[in-house]
Amino acid sequence: MIFSLVCISFIVLAANFLGKNIATTTTDFLYLPVSGTLLILSIIISIRFKGKSDIGRAYIFFTGFATIWFIAELVWFISEIFYQLNPFPYVDDSLYLLGYPFLLLFSIYYLKPVGAAISKKMLAFAFLATALFLVPTFYNTYSYNPHANWDQIMWAGIYPLVDAILLFPTVIGMILFFKGNVGLLWSLMFFAILLNIIADSGFLYLDVDRTYYSGNPINLLYLWSYVLFSFGLYSHIKVFKKPKMKSFGNVDELK
Repeated sequence: MIFSLVCISFIVLAANFLGKNIATTTTDFLYLPVSGTLLILSIIISIRFKGKSDIGRAYIFFTGFATIWFIAELVWFISEIFYQLNPFPYVDDSLYLLGYPFLLLFSIYYLKPVGAAISKKMLAFAFLATALFLVPTFYNTYSYNPHANWDQIMWAGIYPLVDAILLFPTVIGMILFFKGNVGLLWSLMFFAILLNIIADSGFLYLDVDRTYYSGNPINLLYLWSYVLFSFGLYSHIKVFKKPKMKSFGNVDELK
C-alpha cells in the first residue's frame, strides 16, 4: 500500500514539475486504473457476501458508489482529454454527487456491527466536528466570492454539505480506531473517506481562489483515497475467504 501511494505521488508531482498540460493528462489517465481497480474489488466482495448481513448490504452500497464514480472519472477523462472541456459542473459532476448517498449508506451499515462500542460522547463529538467543519467552510466559500450568483453558490456549497454529512460517521470510525475498538484494516475505509473530504475542501478553496487546474497536486488526495479504499476491500476479501465465511461482528479479524 505504501509503495502504491509513493509511486502515485511521484508520478503526479513529476508531471506537475514538467508543466500543467502534462499534469492534466497524467492525472486524468491515473484516475481510470485506480477507480477501475476499486470497482472490480467492490464487485468481488459484493458477490462474496451476496447482500447478507449488515456488512453485506454495506458492500452492495459501496459497489454502487464505486460504479458511479468510475463512470464519473470516465466522463471527466473523455470531456477533458478528447473534447478539451472543463467538466465542472457538467454531467460528471452530477455523477460524483450521486455517489455520495451510496457512500453514506455504506458508512452507516459498515458501523452497525460495532454499534455497541459507539457511545453518546462519540456521537456528540462527531456532531461537533461536523458543525465545526461545515460553518467555516460555508462562510469562507461565500466571503471569497460575495458576488457569485445563485447557481455558483449552489454548486460551491453542495459539496461541503454532503462532506459534512459524511464526516459524521467518519469521525465515529476514527474514534473507534484510536480507542482500539477496531483495527487498521477495518479503518482504511474511513481514512479513505476522510482523505476525500479533505480533497473536496482543498479543491473548493483552490477553485474559488481561481488557482485550481486539472492535475493540481490536490488530486493526490483523491488518488490516495482510491488506493486506501482498494486495499481496505482487498484485506476484507483475504480475511473473509469463501470457504470460511464468518460474521463481520468480530472486527478483531481485521486487526
